[in-house]
Amino acid sequence: MYRYGKQFPKMDPDAFVAPGAQVIGQVELAAGSSVWFNAVLRGDEAGIFIGEGSNIQDGTVVHTDANDPVKVGRNVTVGHNVTLHGCTVEDGALIGMGATILNGAVIKKGALVAAGALVLEHQIVEAGTLVAGVPAKERRKLTNENAAYLKYDAEHYMEQAKRYIGMGINQNPVGK
Repeated sequence: MYRYGKQFPKMDPDAFVAPGAQVIGQVELAAGSSVWFNAVLRGDEAGIFIGEGSNIQDGTVVHTDANDPVKVGRNVTVGHNVTLHGCTVEDGALIGMGATILNGAVIKKGALVAAGALVLEHQIVEAGTLVAGVPAKERRKLTNENAAYLKYDAEHYMEQAKRYIGMGINQNPVGK
């Protein structure tokens, strides 16, 4: 955890930060959130806010521009090697592995961005939809089974983080 200027990361004691993850500057991690191995959250231009129960998986890069913070809602799953840049991801969404979300984009509640997708600047992904491709385009509405999986995946990562914390693996300086 690193300070940038006068900005220090703020972490709930129940947040998990894996070894090798870098959390820099104006970053806030809510209760039950998790940042996994080799992820980088660099809040040196604007704030990064990770909501309760959300997970930022291995190798993900989260960065901002001066007028474009990153806001991740509650119970969001951000898959391995994702890039989130100056965007908003609302509650219960899932961002698939290797996806890129650009400045000003908004991923609405319970949406699914497929692996490898590119969500363009200022693009809006509607609630409860699946987008895929480069550039990302809506493919269909999510089924009840899809929605249940999004919820399951966020819960799974909260439980996984608790297991790691229980084993004494946690870089969060205020964590248990």
